[in-house]
Amino acid sequence: MPEVFFETSGRRVSFPEGEEVNLLRLSLRHGCGVPWRCASGNCGTDRLFVVDGREHLSPMRRRERERLGELVEQGYRLSCQTYTSGNVTVRWDPDQKGLDEDSVAGQRLKARWLGAGDDGASSVADDDVVVTDKV
Repeated sequence: MPEVFFETSGRRVSFPEGEEVNLLRLSLRHGCGVPWRCASGNCGTDRLFVVDGREHLSPMRRRERERLGELVEQGYRLSCQTYTSGNVTVRWDPDQKGLDEDSVAGQRLKARWLGAGDDGASSVADDDVVVTDKV
């Protein structure tokens, strides 16, 4: 079974082989602690640094790229916009806040995306997921 390791909280969540899961939903359902506010790619509060497994992540959408700006090149993703189909390790600053909405990127994002939502639904049932604490 593939596994997401939420390094900051020390939680591991396994999911069925062949499935694709949303990182924020997985964190919320299993108490993994990723901070979040809007869950739609607008605030940037749920940004994660991808430590390992980048190759298993869904392609980056325009909304995510615009919200993160230069953080994309540093290895960050938005958990609400990112799906994985394989092993991945992520971490975050537990005290992080949303990205500056008054920045150029924030103003551009507000003009283009405010009020729009396209988040899809997870196809993984909770019964198929295994959660463990770091040992």
